[in-house]
Amino acid sequence: MRAFHYFAMYALAIVGLSSSATASFAASRPLAIYVEEDPSSLNTILNTAYGWQLGPLTQGYLFTVDDRGRLVPDAARELPSRLNGGISTDGRTIVYRIRTGRWSDGAPFDARDVAFTIDALRNPATNVPDRSTIDAIAAVSVPQRDRLVVTLRTPSAPFVSSFLTLGANDPFAILPRHIAARYPNLNASSLDTRPVGLGPYRLVTWRRGDRLTFEPNPYYWRGRPKLERIVALVEPNATTRLVQARTGNLDVTYVSGLQLDEAAREHLRVVRATTNIVDYLQFNVHGSRALGDSRVRRAIAQALDRARLASTVYRGQEEPTDTGQLAPDLARAARLPAFDPRAARAALFGAPVDLEFAIAGQWRSSASAALQIAAQLATVGVTAHLHSYSTSAFWGAKSAGGVLENGRFDLALTSWSPSLDPDRSYLFGCAATPPTGGNAGGYCNRAFDAAEERGMRTYDPAARTAAYRTAHAILARDLPIVPIGFERSAYVVSSRVVNFRPNVLGRDYWNAWEWNVNDR
Repeated sequence: MRAFHYFAMYALAIVGLSSSATASFAASRPLAIYVEEDPSSLNTILNTAYGWQLGPLTQGYLFTVDDRGRLVPDAARELPSRLNGGISTDGRTIVYRIRTGRWSDGAPFDARDVAFTIDALRNPATNVPDRSTIDAIAAVSVPQRDRLVVTLRTPSAPFVSSFLTLGANDPFAILPRHIAARYPNLNASSLDTRPVGLGPYRLVTWRRGDRLTFEPNPYYWRGRPKLERIVALVEPNATTRLVQARTGNLDVTYVSGLQLDEAAREHLRVVRATTNIVDYLQFNVHGSRALGDSRVRRAIAQALDRARLASTVYRGQEEPTDTGQLAPDLARAARLPAFDPRAARAALFGAPVDLEFAIAGQWRSSASAALQIAAQLATVGVTAHLHSYSTSAFWGAKSAGGVLENGRFDLALTSWSPSLDPDRSYLFGCAATPPTGGNAGGYCNRAFDAAEERGMRTYDPAARTAAYRTAHAILARDLPIVPIGFERSAYVVSSRVVNFRPNVLGRDYWNAWEWNVNDR
């Protein structure tokens, strides 16, 4: 699950300030970004949407992901492959060349920190949202401080892009062993509010409910980043954020819905990117009596005018899709039922269907989309009772009472930021129920699992493509979800900002070390 938001409110309104003083003040103003809600924690191994969003500012990963969807070396020096000896011939041994250095507090960093992170993620006492990647590991060794050797239980083609990378389904960062080892578990630790990391910046202050301020990490391996200060301000109101952008007090803010129209009218600079973040209607296949019947799920899919949703609610910032795979060669076999409300009514035999419909009300265009979905369902005899939650409650961990992970819904309007790899077993596999995976709806189909298994066990691209086409054809038939579309991210970005480049995963702070401002 994912989430990325930025904002700011630095007002320049000092009466009598000379033009030269004004210019000097503007040049010194920090880059201002926003988050919609205070992070519950800045420790990325916990399920915290805004902590994941801000993670690349302060944290280090084995690999990040650039704006073209490619893995970029970070704490690892190169991508392991069979060609460079990083992946063994049997596909079970992965060797990482680690870039040793220092943490943001000056303590030494080496491969032992990466090995420790694996142990911390395995700790059953810590509420880790997804252990599927770590569970694939049979053994770990550190033969040298700049070498990490991982032995897998079985070959796993998705492993490299999913293990401690920004391209993972859950983008866990590397943990500082010298701090994290003090705690019996990491459900609560100093890392929640005082993160120590390998990223380009470090947290200076956090005024809860107001702002987080970051300064350069003097030990960052690429050298000192370009900005002297970044301020992330907490502002849940999209209209307020757009006003601040229009008045020049906000540098980067996500916009959607009607705010896009307003940005166009104001001739504001908008930076866009098509992402693989898929918005979808989640069915509680296991916990809802009505939705356990695939005919009811099919009727609901037929009742949804997804093209209308994309144009009216998402204002063209949603690319309708029949699958959870952005790559065209993997999506060919998947086709959802066409919009046909008459067929939907007939399939339900006139029997009323009553459902509880959960959303994260402040998340993007969720509230307006849910209202339109509920209205469309009502025309075919399905009543959807809307329940709106905060993002932290909606996507929270199972142990923390999270709505999705505890199955407290019949329908849920949600979104998922998939990993770079086409594997989706963590989202729909029989064994992937929370907290060991993201299968909140309890869907289970052994044929789907078998196809995903074939795709996972081979490193051959053609064989993987065939396997995942089969898997997604099964999903299109069984309908554990109804994909609505891929998000097209849109940010209002001030003209002074240089090098803000969103990526395909929606993890748009991946290159924070390159960000700069030009106030001339």
